[in-house]
Amino acid sequence: MLSIINSSNIIGIESFLTKVEVDITNGIPCFNIVGLPSTEIRESRERVKSAIINSGYKFPNSRIVVNLSPADMKKEGSFLDLSICIGLLRNCIKKSDEYLIESMFIGELSLDGNLRRVRGILPIIIGAKECKIKRVFIPVENFRESIFVDGIDIIPIKTLNECIDYLNNNMTIINNKLDYINSEDIKYDEDFKDVKGNYFVNRGAEIAAAGNHNLLMVGPPGSGKTMIAKRIRTILPEIDKDEILEVSKIYSVAGLIDKEIGIVKERPFRSPHHTSTKQSLIGGGNNPKPGEVVLSHRGVLFLDEIAEFDRRILETLRQPIEDKYINISRVKYSVSYPCNLLLIGAMNPCPCGYYMSDKECNCKQYEVNRYKNKISGPLLDRFDMFVEVNQVSFDDLKTCKKSESSSDIKKRVENARKIQYKRFKNDIIKTNNEIKSSKIDQYCEMDNDAINVIRLIFNRYKLSNRSYTKLLKMARTIADLDESLIINSSHINEAFSYRKAYYTYFG
Repeated sequence: MLSIINSSNIIGIESFLTKVEVDITNGIPCFNIVGLPSTEIRESRERVKSAIINSGYKFPNSRIVVNLSPADMKKEGSFLDLSICIGLLRNCIKKSDEYLIESMFIGELSLDGNLRRVRGILPIIIGAKECKIKRVFIPVENFRESIFVDGIDIIPIKTLNECIDYLNNNMTIINNKLDYINSEDIKYDEDFKDVKGNYFVNRGAEIAAAGNHNLLMVGPPGSGKTMIAKRIRTILPEIDKDEILEVSKIYSVAGLIDKEIGIVKERPFRSPHHTSTKQSLIGGGNNPKPGEVVLSHRGVLFLDEIAEFDRRILETLRQPIEDKYINISRVKYSVSYPCNLLLIGAMNPCPCGYYMSDKECNCKQYEVNRYKNKISGPLLDRFDMFVEVNQVSFDDLKTCKKSESSSDIKKRVENARKIQYKRFKNDIIKTNNEIKSSKIDQYCEMDNDAINVIRLIFNRYKLSNRSYTKLLKMARTIADLDESLIINSSHINEAFSYRKAYYTYFG
């Protein structure tokens, strides 16, 4: 008897259809799984056998061969337990072969027949929909993770017995879906109104959020760099449904989805420690997993004390920041992860932290230079904005006047983003930071005064092509915040004011 059951497996954050072919024939009793199964799939033989027996069914005392197709792709994880069981118990199921061809079965089995949660269910559901599968049977603990995918039936089950009963029309399962995602109820403890002084830096954070421009803050310890960085996510625009599904796919594969919420409803904010390894930051391993850069997709990656990171690890960020994706290659396949993020860096100006501040610096000049050189020129060139964060004066700390609240800043940021979405509606990009060099002239139109100002800046500071385009993209964002169609000289000057710190400190 041959049964073919649909299941799925994952490479990176994408799934591929896996046909579980179960052949039961006469011969010496054995149970073999072929088709490049991993160790956890080979061990499923014992889980499947115990689950079938403990659920009250008879395990076939025959020669059993399970082939996982396509046979040339490695299969990993515990996704296939349920589909193998269904293939072995085909004689106990009344549904037609046509029904099973339109169905997919995903889930890990315990020895008593209960279904356990698996990681990566969201990309599996999306992949099943693309393969024209009509319904997917999944563990009930994964149900909330899949309820926002339209156009496919999700059937949450608790046990193997419950699955068989449903297939034999002996029971019904309620599977209410949600057709919208409400992220407006997210509240943050941080707010920009708590920031005293450094209003220039606050404005820089607003511009960075509006155009998704990478920002590096330099200043002495305790001046508020981390405080400001943590509040940038409070002014970012609400994450839309497409972005939610993008980010949730990544977190689903990484096993970081909150099972109570079932989906990522806010923009990620990741802040890895400076002792992080290259694999934890970029991702990889024998079975490639997303790193912090990928987990920051559509959100913020905050590198606090960036100069304390291993320089070789920091250099691995150069290509992902520029290309907006990471490609991890293995012998038989490669994995591509998206990483379109807002990079925020913070560092002290020297080892003691007080160089160019009101407090005396105890460092020698060569120590300051060596500290600055921990960040290479090409990596610095990936940052659009540089700001000096100064120590806040006593008068600013004790003033009763509060800074502008995050909600007020967010309104301007969202308005600027709406202008950008409208501008790029016929393009594949969303924000000004993503404008390609070939389209700079199209999207960054300047008046004559602005052209004269940027010509002077270009010639005096010997800007590279990348620095020039970044300056124009920033000016475009500032113009959007002003709701101006044309970039004028004031927009250019303000944009360059957020590049001056680079020439003051790093130049």
